[in-house]
Amino acid sequence: MASKTKRHEARKKRQRRAAPGTPTFDPHAEVMVDTWASLVKLMVRMGATDDPEASADAALNSAVAEFVTKVQRFDPIRLIEVARLASLPMAPTGSVAPITPDASASRLELLALVALAAQQEVPTGVASHQATVGGQEMSHFVSEALSELDRLLHLAQLRSFASADPTDKLALVSLLIQGGEVWMRNSSYPEMVEATNGALLDGEPNVRNALLAELGFDATDALAVLNACHDLQEIAMNRRIDAMRSTMLQAMAATEAGRTDNALMERARSSLMTMFEPEANDVTVSVPDIASHTGIPEGRVRAVIERFRLDLAEATPVQVVDAFSTGKNPLRARPLIVCANGRVVLPHPALHVSAVRENLEEHLKASQKTWSKYAKHRGDLLEMRTRTALGRVLPGAHYRDAFEYYVPANETEATEADPSKYTKRVEGDHLVLLDDVAIIVEDKAVALSVLSRGGKKTRIRTDLTGIITKAAEQAGRMRDAIERDGGLRIEGEGWVDLSHIRGIHTVAVSLDDLSTVLTATAELVRAGILSVDNIPWTVSLHDLELITELVARPAEFLLYLRRRRTPDVTVMFSAADELDLFLYFFEAGLWVEPDPAQVRAAFPFLPEPSTSELRRYREQRPVILTSRTDALDQWFHTSRHSDANVPPAPKPTMTASPVAPLIDELQQRNVTGWLSIGATLLSADSDVQHRFARYGAQLLSNPLSREQGRSLTIPITASVDPAEGWLFVWITRTTAEAPASVKKRARDYLRAKKHQLGLPRGVVFLYDEPTQSLLDVLYDGHIGPIDKTLTAVLHSLRPATALQRTIHPNAKRPPRITKGTPRPKRAR
Repeated sequence: MASKTKRHEARKKRQRRAAPGTPTFDPHAEVMVDTWASLVKLMVRMGATDDPEASADAALNSAVAEFVTKVQRFDPIRLIEVARLASLPMAPTGSVAPITPDASASRLELLALVALAAQQEVPTGVASHQATVGGQEMSHFVSEALSELDRLLHLAQLRSFASADPTDKLALVSLLIQGGEVWMRNSSYPEMVEATNGALLDGEPNVRNALLAELGFDATDALAVLNACHDLQEIAMNRRIDAMRSTMLQAMAATEAGRTDNALMERARSSLMTMFEPEANDVTVSVPDIASHTGIPEGRVRAVIERFRLDLAEATPVQVVDAFSTGKNPLRARPLIVCANGRVVLPHPALHVSAVRENLEEHLKASQKTWSKYAKHRGDLLEMRTRTALGRVLPGAHYRDAFEYYVPANETEATEADPSKYTKRVEGDHLVLLDDVAIIVEDKAVALSVLSRGGKKTRIRTDLTGIITKAAEQAGRMRDAIERDGGLRIEGEGWVDLSHIRGIHTVAVSLDDLSTVLTATAELVRAGILSVDNIPWTVSLHDLELITELVARPAEFLLYLRRRRTPDVTVMFSAADELDLFLYFFEAGLWVEPDPAQVRAAFPFLPEPSTSELRRYREQRPVILTSRTDALDQWFHTSRHSDANVPPAPKPTMTASPVAPLIDELQQRNVTGWLSIGATLLSADSDVQHRFARYGAQLLSNPLSREQGRSLTIPITASVDPAEGWLFVWITRTTAEAPASVKKRARDYLRAKKHQLGLPRGVVFLYDEPTQSLLDVLYDGHIGPIDKTLTAVLHSLRPATALQRTIHPNAKRPPRITKGTPRPKRAR
């Protein structure tokens, strides 16, 4: 009992020592907690009724009616500007505004929609009163309305929860899509989306000419007009600020001088009111102003405005809230509000970049001929951009793009497994080969439909099948062929031997940004969109491009692929955005402790799991990742907007690794297997990495004799997949042994020991005692029977059962270095 008490005290001491001294304040987490608290209160209240869905619906309708009564007192255009000032993040010119969790574009959109719909029901007397509202009434209303709008959205969300069928495996995926449509804007940086849209819609001459002929403008015109609306609204706001500042300073100077100027004081008061509650004409822009600002003819400007103008028809406020809360946001593709006098206003700039593509694609679909050309161009562009992104992080790899290969056409051909007799020819988008690593990538340029975004489940399954399932199946088909046949018969090339490949990773790249869906791999498996034995990394093009810019060394990218494709990752880590997962990988590794029993099943030579291993696995808890992109936002902005007054922000990087110099040296030497070796070194936790970095020097500094070198052998067994096992060996060469002789001895030992332990890959780090340097790095990926000449070596090895228990990373005693096989370290 005493020893158990001591262990508990020691554990508590370690936890206290590991705990941060100062708690980190996360405003995003605070908002998340407050939101869940609000939802829980509503759930408790509605759950006490006989019909929670009906209760939530009634409560929502009542809340909408109450809100409409309040909002009808105000001119909707003026009110939108007041809410715009209150909701959108602002920053000085040349810098990027921090994204605060309470600056929600969804609130502003819903307020605008309800106000405009309510205006259609305003009695004549109330309408005439709207123009006279002043005294900061609108500002006070907006400050209170933001929480009321949250309540409307929470009630609608609760109604969706209550109406969801718990037996429907697609229910949560549907709710994720709807939630993303309601709450998320600009999951990719607008600059990246803008460039992509321009290349898509104006990059194919036939498509651009069709837009010009049929609509009177192209995508560049549309984006320029929408950008101009936002720019001109900002210019008007800055003018109001300047006018307020000037008159206030004059009034203050007069007061200090002892002069009383009533007219000046009235102008100062008026300018203050005008700044925060301007008149409608001061917050809207005219067609001539837009034409002058852009240089686009007025007729073309009017055509753009007509195409992108909001049309609520006769929708009531209740209908507007119902549509918005289920993902059918009418502002998504038509964000321009046109006043009765023809002037226009844009509630905010977070929608119009994506609106251009969605709106114009909707038009292109009307012509099968034009749409076919556009669809082909869209697919070609995606393949080209994907290939460019991969090239940044996989230098020296061999690429095959847009190729055809053969697979079995029926069960008979599959059973025979003779690639020369396969008759079915299929397409592959990308096959990337680098030493023992193959990365299979499938591109999907199709987009999620409006019906899917609005929560129609039959269409969601159809769309996600086309975007995700087909990509996974196609990538999995190529993976299976390589594993089954040891290669591919490629059209025009013949048989390509890939029997040396030991690590195959599949990736599905989407042109559409589907953040909330692509990060929910576990839910996609549960819904039958993905198979648990075929999980690719599903990622949007823009996220892939940005991630490949952030990666400092290829080994980081391969390790992220390994971690991200682990089925348990999105069970343990929930995030609304791929970049949050990736940046957490940079911070903490995105590591999930594997089941020790399954690890031992994969590597039978390991001893029974220890109590601490079982406890670490058992005590894991799911983590909800909040936004981690603040530093990324600053880097992105300063790296793409040069300003002499704004120093460049540092690029987010992975936590510094003690084995980074060794990983870089492997790449510089172009060692066979450098990529997979580097990723495996990097996969260890910090403590183990420090040990790996010291082993060579420790062996060199403690020689046994002039004739006998030293060695250290460590199996890497941190996975439930036997294919992920490695054997790491450190060996020194003495002056008495010739380099060629020690290399042969090292290779023989590595292959024999791998065979004994059943590990598919291994590497020897050979250090030279005379020069005190790394002499060579020897990779071995051989599997299957070993050569008879190695029988003697195999018989001389210690038995696999002689391996001692893994030292836990928190252990403080130094590792024992002996000749032969020491205790293993199971790297994370």
